[in-house]
Amino acid sequence: MHIRQMNGGDVATVSAIEERSLSAWNRQQIRSELQRKYGIALVAVAPDGEVRAWCCGLQTGVEAELLKITVGPEVRRSGIGRALLQEFCSIAKGQGAEQIFLEVRSQNHPALRLYEQHGFLKTGRRKDYYKEPVDDAVMYVLRLNDDPE
Repeated sequence: MHIRQMNGGDVATVSAIEERSLSAWNRQQIRSELQRKYGIALVAVAPDGEVRAWCCGLQTGVEAELLKITVGPEVRRSGIGRALLQEFCSIAKGQGAEQIFLEVRSQNHPALRLYEQHGFLKTGRRKDYYKEPVDDAVMYVLRLNDDPE
């Protein structure tokens, strides 16, 4: 799997991945990530050239926020999400971020494990933050200066 910057040609494939995921973003939301002044948008590309996953966020000054990681259902639990997370953190740190924030559904147990294994610490909870289905958001922070990477 190869990770690279996302470009406009990836939007349709990323949209198709999103359509098969919980809390899916629409094509316009995905496209807007490419236009963010301080955005980081990455895709994971399989050897066959097909985009299998993506992530996005933003980094301004000493803070970054991971907004989204979505992995296609057919390749979940293969390490792609972990690789995207590591690359996002590496880029943010390289641009001066000292901490990364994120929110995740409280019932998304694979994501909760991933973030905690990567060193993210729980900082709070937002009751009924997500809709369809209703779920709480768990808030996390990763302090990059404490990160051994």
